[in-house]
Amino acid sequence: MKVKFINSYTLASYFVMGTFIIGVINIFIHGLADLADVILAIVILILRYFSFILVKRSFTWSKYLLILLLARSIYRLWYIMDLPTTNFLGIFMMVLQIIFTILALSLIMRVPANLYKKRK
Repeated sequence: MKVKFINSYTLASYFVMGTFIIGVINIFIHGLADLADVILAIVILILRYFSFILVKRSFTWSKYLLILLLARSIYRLWYIMDLPTTNFLGIFMMVLQIIFTILALSLIMRVPANLYKKRK
């Protein structure tokens, strides 16, 4: 019986897609106040989806985009915790998004990109 292992970049891309889905859910939980919030949310979601594609295709420099998105998520968590109307679910979703991003980064930084490419 042959055992097939999933490579780390594929697994990391699933974590990044999870952060994209959590980002969409966060829009509905927190709401968007004005046009600037809408534009920023759309840009961040596009960057998350773009990073999903980059990680899925094993680009090594995608880790820098993930670090940028991680810093943005930590800043957003700090901002949300200061709001008086923040509920537990919103904070939990942001923490989960940060954890998924950290897991994806750890998987990408652990394995070089060309390790799983097939030899001809």
